[in-house]
Amino acid sequence: MAVIYMLIVLFIICINLKLIPYFFAEVIRGAFSPRAIFGGAFGVALAQGIKRGLMSNEAGQGTITMAAAVADNDHPCEQGFVQSIGVFLDTIVICTLTGFVVVLAHLWSNGASGVEWEAIKNSKLDVYLNSIQYLIPGQSLDAVIKCIVSLCYGLFAFTTLIGLILFTEISGSFISTNKYFVFFLRLLGAVLFVPFGELTVLSGLELGNLWYISDFINIMIVYANVPVILLGTGIVTKTLDHYIRTKGKRFVSKEIGIDTEVWK
Repeated sequence: MAVIYMLIVLFIICINLKLIPYFFAEVIRGAFSPRAIFGGAFGVALAQGIKRGLMSNEAGQGTITMAAAVADNDHPCEQGFVQSIGVFLDTIVICTLTGFVVVLAHLWSNGASGVEWEAIKNSKLDVYLNSIQYLIPGQSLDAVIKCIVSLCYGLFAFTTLIGLILFTEISGSFISTNKYFVFFLRLLGAVLFVPFGELTVLSGLELGNLWYISDFINIMIVYANVPVILLGTGIVTKTLDHYIRTKGKRFVSKEIGIDTEVWK
């Protein structure tokens, strides 16, 4: 899914190489404009970066660690490296490629695109799909590529939803393993959260509700998880030192002064 998405975007960039100088000029101009400088100074850019970064890769939230914890590795650092690759691919590669498409099309200043910017600027998906349509030459590939990219977006959303419901069940099992409690958690996801999201999108209120709610929930998770990460920094440092010293040999927790059944 991610590979198909990246290949399509790379194809779009390749057939629009003449716009690459414009891309870098706009990025540099925007980064050093008074608005960007003052926005960065007052934390606006930082806040937006954190919110969108959390939405994209969940780094620091502690959710993906539930999936990583069941991996079978000789050393915990091995899985840590795998997790860092995921953050890199998601944030640096996929998000950058998406930014390339949006900036190359520059619909906000491009009257030749035939798109009314004010009508679509509040919908990120519409902006992206219209940017793709503008950058694809002719009309024969428009529908095909837009369909594939929309399918990728749908699969991204679907797999994220399934993953979060599973994470909810895993977290809930530490509260209670009662089957009715687990069923209640599934019911919340299937009957409450999903229909709520669908209704807000259909009513055109996705930005006013979903973005703010999701940002609030994400930052609350970070507030709960970051203190745990800070408290565990010493353990992480010892584990990394062990990995470097033993060149990745089988990890035994007692070697760093911790007795646990997980790493015996």
